[in-house]
Amino acid sequence: MKIEVRNITKRFGEFTALSDVSLDVAPGEFLALLGPSGSGKTTLLRIVAGLEFPDEGAVFFNGEDALPRHVRERNIGFVFQHYALFRHMTVFDNVAFGFRVKKRHARPSKREIAERVGSLLQLVQMDGFADRYPSQLSGGQRQRVALARALAIDPEVLLLDEPFGALDAKVRKELRRWLRQLHDRMNLSTVFVTHDQDEALELADRVIVMNRGGIEQAGTPDDVYDHPRTPFVYEFLGNANRLSCIVRGGKTEIWDSAFEVPEHEGGGETPGIAYVRPHDVEVFTRSDQLAQPAIVRHVSAAGAAAFIELSVEGETAPIEAEMSRDRQRELGLRPGQAVFVAARKARVFVRQQE
Repeated sequence: MKIEVRNITKRFGEFTALSDVSLDVAPGEFLALLGPSGSGKTTLLRIVAGLEFPDEGAVFFNGEDALPRHVRERNIGFVFQHYALFRHMTVFDNVAFGFRVKKRHARPSKREIAERVGSLLQLVQMDGFADRYPSQLSGGQRQRVALARALAIDPEVLLLDEPFGALDAKVRKELRRWLRQLHDRMNLSTVFVTHDQDEALELADRVIVMNRGGIEQAGTPDDVYDHPRTPFVYEFLGNANRLSCIVRGGKTEIWDSAFEVPEHEGGGETPGIAYVRPHDVEVFTRSDQLAQPAIVRHVSAAGAAAFIELSVEGETAPIEAEMSRDRQRELGLRPGQAVFVAARKARVFVRQQE
């Protein structure tokens, strides 16, 4: 199903949750709505589902106005963060619920319901748990059941509101890979709300970065990560060192290295903000003509990577560098050590005037 959102505005009293938001979801696309709490992503999802109504704007399903349709008529499966399973029902009955509440003429027979539920539980790898109650399941298992229940109505669109937010990191990673495989197999149009950048970048065909009720940037995961259009996107997607700089004639200097800023080639000096990813910070133990003196303050390791916190001459805030643990061992980095740093790559934005 193709979804078109056009100029949606939604207010709650004096608070504007969404302001003139427009986007499309292509048939079979996996779209992630990514942003911090309060950015409007869940409100937008609920409007598409029919659980909220906009003050202005329109939503179209395959070119037809969807706003007059009741939530039951939108053929949408919705998965919530906190499962929303019926505690007094078994896994089987939870998944069967959608079939049993259909009008009599549309309701499958008991045998058909049993076959369909069995097929869905097998699809979500829960076929051995039909007689258990939600309290007897782990968080990951409950979320699989919630997804099976959402799929029971044969939806054309699957909407997920931070479905892995209540799970631990290992289970989240396992489930998001499984969810992507399930999406590809069923060819649904899927909209996934998350504040976790790793989930969005790993799962989605396209990412919509939201902030303060609007869209900051839309694009493929590679596009939004490698070519952020605003400081907000750069800071929200991954760690970044934030440095003050001066732009002169389309260029700036960071730790004695020159960087092109072609979009700001005008004359004069303009205050700027430069962003340098930790993996783009080079560390040397010997002086280099384009390097800046620094002191190692802390060294930590996570898996194959090492993270180095540095006090850099001329910078008020600590600078973080990321490198392989083999490289860290080779350099022999330790707290208190005098080193030199340089930036391989930087993204510069002109500072907005207050």
